[in-house]
Amino acid sequence: MSTCLVIDESSIVAKVAARILGGIGLETLGSESMEEAARVLGKPGADAPVLVLVSASLQSTTIEASVRALRADPRTAKARILVSLVESNLGTMTRAKRAGADGFIFRPFDRASLLDWVGPFVEAATPAAA
Repeated sequence: MSTCLVIDESSIVAKVAARILGGIGLETLGSESMEEAARVLGKPGADAPVLVLVSASLQSTTIEASVRALRADPRTAKARILVSLVESNLGTMTRAKRAGADGFIFRPFDRASLLDWVGPFVEAATPAAA
């Protein structure tokens, strides 16, 4: 099973994403900060995620620093990174893309919108069955 890492200051976002993404075969790990995400990924047996959803509004860091840290970490360097936004903000989106983000999702999301946003990235990131 492939893994998705959700980094969001609201644990509810991770729970909702886990319920939705579990339906397409993605195990979801949740964390409320970049530091907690590093601890979650450092646990024995933790798989490297194929997809990372990171909030643009984390309290302890900027979105650029978050995306750069994810790209610098060997466990998440090859993952597809989607930045979660509450509203469309061209400046934030530009900085996130320059830092290495692959795309964006908007909160709040429902099942249909989340699957529409992550579907192409999951298909591209998940290895084909042999």
